[in-house]
Parts: sequence; structure tokens; C-alpha cells
Amino acid sequence: MTPEHHHNLQLIANTIRALSIDAVDEANSGHPGLPLGCAEIFSVLYGDFLRFSPKNPTLHSRDRFVLSAGHGSAALYSTLHIAGFEVSLEDIKRFRQLHSITPGHPEYRETPGVETTTGPLGQGIATATGMALAAKHKGAKSPHSNNHMVVVLAGDGCMMEGISSEASSLAGHLKLNNLVVIYDSNDICLDGPISETFTENVGERYRAYGWNVVTIDGHSIPEVSKSLNDSRHSVTPTLIIAKTTIGKGSPTYQGTSDVHGKPLGRTESATTKQSFGFPSETRFHVPASVYDFFNAKYSTVTTPDYPHRQAPILPTLEAIKSLEIKPNLATRAISQAILQTILTHCPDFIGGSADLSCSDSTFMKLGGILSSSNYTGRNIKYGVREFAMAAACSGLAIEGLRPLCGTFLTFSDYMKNAIRLAALMNLPVIYQFTHDSIFLGEDGPTHQPVEHLAALRSMPNLTVIRPADITETKAAWIHALQSQNPTALILTRQAINDSLNTSIDGAMAGGYIVKQESGSTLDFTIISTGSELSLALQVANSLEAHGKQVRVVSLPSFELFDAQGNDYRQSVLGRPGQFVSIEAQSSFGWHKYIGSDGVAISIDTFGLSAPAADLATHFGFTETAITTRILGNK
Repeated sequence: MTPEHHHNLQLIANTIRALSIDAVDEANSGHPGLPLGCAEIFSVLYGDFLRFSPKNPTLHSRDRFVLSAGHGSAALYSTLHIAGFEVSLEDIKRFRQLHSITPGHPEYRETPGVETTTGPLGQGIATATGMALAAKHKGAKSPHSNNHMVVVLAGDGCMMEGISSEASSLAGHLKLNNLVVIYDSNDICLDGPISETFTENVGERYRAYGWNVVTIDGHSIPEVSKSLNDSRHSVTPTLIIAKTTIGKGSPTYQGTSDVHGKPLGRTESATTKQSFGFPSETRFHVPASVYDFFNAKYSTVTTPDYPHRQAPILPTLEAIKSLEIKPNLATRAISQAILQTILTHCPDFIGGSADLSCSDSTFMKLGGILSSSNYTGRNIKYGVREFAMAAACSGLAIEGLRPLCGTFLTFSDYMKNAIRLAALMNLPVIYQFTHDSIFLGEDGPTHQPVEHLAALRSMPNLTVIRPADITETKAAWIHALQSQNPTALILTRQAINDSLNTSIDGAMAGGYIVKQESGSTLDFTIISTGSELSLALQVANSLEAHGKQVRVVSLPSFELFDAQGNDYRQSVLGRPGQFVSIEAQSSFGWHKYIGSDGVAISIDTFGLSAPAADLATHFGFTETAITTRILGNK
């Protein structure tokens, strides 16, 4: 590295420092500690190492950078600005303000150059693992796909979070040598020195995962540059432990937790700028030579690109519709039959499970198992790593694949924050959750979901579908493959009844009538989902034997139904009459359909360990018990 190049990179680092502390001060909100401590890392990454095009930030052949420690976003925005991305100085001045493209934490699709939404610590590492895996998978399938690098900047908090352990263990197992994690090891977290909470040897942990590990001075531009360039030649993932000083340059606060998440204030900012030779009286100042550096670096660069082209989805949907499936299977088994067809017709589709593919029915028999010796495999065995699995699927989706991941519904809680980020990013990840009620039986209340449907239904941008039979399961998959948002498929362990008069079009609308009342009056409208729909039809017949007029509505998806017009919804639900819901989950959320005086046949306690038939009797999920309750309530 020539003295001139070193000087340029150091000036870039100091410019990142100055812009970042000005942005935080202007907003009176933010985290100056990381930008001050990691400025040389950003400078080397964007000034020396990463392959990218600021005028074409989605260039497929680019290297990716993920700021897992998303609270340090001011440094990323400042770097993107000076590197020539469409992030203006005015955008930097509007840091953390309403409708700005410089929000408090990096958000996917909001800011050019931001590869994924980050903020919840550790998830950046896991999402980047999925991104690196996607590059390996596509590179193995196509000679036109380059094996680009995925670089992550993580902090002590990321290393403490369990998801980073899950993801890093998986990455080491799969030998993702295109993945680099830079660990900003400054020995400080929000609440004080890490000596109070975190004394393990991180390097030894990562060596045990099968990673290449190096330790450097994070403020040394030559050391940062060498470690990154060496990582391109590693046969395993690389962890670069960069020893830094948080808030470097702040005379009062550097090296303390006080600088982590509080603005420095104008006086301290001025003296901090002086410490690294920047004019203290200026704000939002970028030396002309910094702009010139990046203009010279990228104005003449032409990078060949091999974009990922997704196959047309229509043939896959038609194949699903015409697929012959044996009747009266569990909906998990129906879904598995559909998956074999998707595998054949949709080359962008990739599946996986958290050590349960033999039970959650996600395995695609002709897909092969993805491994370090076969990146073309279409089945990913994530091991018992639900949280990392969900975040990695977001990375796969960001890279243009259509990922499915599966586990039991009760374990959706382990995945919840990753599902939330996928919904926030509008990523078309598909989650297959099986063993969807107390009727999974003898495994008992630890495995029997009760509150999980209500929790998933409460999440914006997530479509939750609980199909009742073959037809509705087909509809669920058709929706999931067409959607640009995440979809959760909620499926049974036990066999279901397929003679239900169901409809693909009705299920795609989220709710529809499966049994019309026979007369001009209406006493009861029974609304149900999933395996309980056949029970609802039995109850309707029983009520009709008592002279009642009964309508039965299948409501596989609250979200799809709520998206329909009011006239359609009213035509399906019908009035007057009393509403009844039948679903072997919590009643929470049902009263928006059945009203305050409706009858919710539900499970509002934890389950029990027993055969499914005994549980149905105990919890009142039988034709006789429900009929008696409805008539008694009326």
C-alpha cells in the first residue's frame, strides 16, 4: 500500500467519523460509538476491498456488505454518500427523521446500498449466511454466476446473541468461504464493559466452528486491508477480530459505554474532530479529494453482470392445480406431495428444515441434500437452529431464490423475530409449520401450539393460511408462490376429511361458504379453519336436525379475507344469526368475526399429553359437545 493510498483511506475514515457524529448530533439521537470506532474498517471496505457499482447498487456480481450491528447506521450512510451511492448530504442531515432514507437502523429497499434490514443483533450474521449460501448454490448451478463475497460487520452484542452461534456453526459446517465476519471487538456494550457479562474466547469458539480466525488492530488500515484480501483465498468462512476503541477520538467518552448510544453534543463533537485533524467549526463537511477518490475509482469501471433470472411461475401453479393426491391425508402430507411438483417446475425453489424434514414433510425426494461438497442440493438440513434458519431464508430470498423452511408450529416462537424482519422487508419466504394444534397428541403441551396462530396473525405483511384439505392446501401453495410477502402455512399432523365442498378460488379469497343454509332465515354461521372444518360441518348437520338454519364458512386466512371488499365479506359471513368459531387454538382475534356475543370453541389453556381422541373429548371438540354448547348458549 503506497503512502498516498494510505493517506486517502485515512482521510475517508475521518470523513466518515465527522459526518456520522454530525448526523447523530443533528438528530439528537443515534449511536456515535461504532462510527468513530470502525471508520477505518468502512474506509478499507468501500475504498479498497468490496466490488460494487454505486450507480447500479443491485448489480448481481457485486460483493455484499451487511451491517449486523445496525445501530451504527450513521457510518454506513456516511460511507454510501461519499462512495457515490444515491444518498445525498441532505439525506445525512435528515438522519432518523420521518420518511428519510436514513432511518435509525438500515432498512432493505429504503436506502441504495443497504443489502438487508438489520438492528436486532445477530440477525445480520444469520441473514448474511443465507446470502452467502445462495451465492454458493447459484454458482454451483450456473457457470455465469460469480462467487461474490458477503462481508458482515458485527459487534459484541451480535456475538452474545444465540442466533450468531447457530448461523456461524452452520456456515462453518457448510464451508461458506465467501462469508467474512468482521468482529468489532471493543470490549464495551450498551450497559458497560463486557467483562461484566462476556468473557469467553470468541476466536476459539469460531475455530471450533471450522472458521479461519485472525486478530488485527481495527484502526490499522494495512492490517484491515490484508486480513480482508487474505479472506478471498480462505477455504472456510473467516472471522476477523478487529480490536478497536469505541468512540475513538472523543476526549471525554472514548472507550466507555457512554459513547455507545448518546449524541456527543456540539462541544464534544468539535473537540473530537480536532483530535483527528478535521476542522472543528465545519459541519457535514466532505473534502473534495474524498469525492474525487471515489469518482476516479468507479467512473471508468465496467463490471460484467450475470443477473439472476427467475423462471416463470405459471407452469408451476398449473401443475399444482392438476396434481392428483391421495385423499384424507394429513395436510402436511398433502403439502409434501405438492412440494415434489414444485421441485420439478420451479428451479428457483429451495427448501429446508430444522432437523424435522422427516416429520414436518418438507423433504423433496429428488432434490438432493445441499452440503459443502454439493451446493446444488435443493434440501437444506439446518439442524436444530430454527432462528438462524428463518434469518438465513431471508438471505436466500434477498438473493432471488424462493425459500421454504419448516418446523413444528410451536417452535415458530424461536423464529419470531426473523419472521418479523422478513415481513418488514416484504420477502417471499414460505414457512411450513406442522403439528398445528393439540391434536398432535401424546407429545403434550410443550409441543401443542395454542397461542401461536394468534401471534402470527397479528404480524403485519405476513399471510397465515391454515388449509382444511387437498384443495385448500393447493390454494395455499398457489398463493405462497405468487406472493411477494412471507407466507406461513399451518398444517396438521393428523389425517383430515377431504369431502368438504372446498374451492381453490374461495380459499384464495381467504374465506368462503362451504355449506349454505337451506332456508331464508339464518340461525347460526359457523366459521372454522383447518382440520376443524369437517367438525364444523358435522355440527351444522346436528343443529339442522334440531330445526336450525346453519351456514358454514371456511376461513383459511384472516389476512386474505380481510383484504376482500366489504360486500364480499358480508356476503360470506351472513346476517342475522349468531356466530360460532371452531378452531383448536386460542380464541384471541376471533371476536372481530363472531362479535362480542359469539361463541368461540377454542383452546384457551395449555394442552395435555394424551391421544388425540381423548383430547378432543376433554376439551369439548366433539360434535355432541359443541352442539350442546351452541344450543345452550342460544
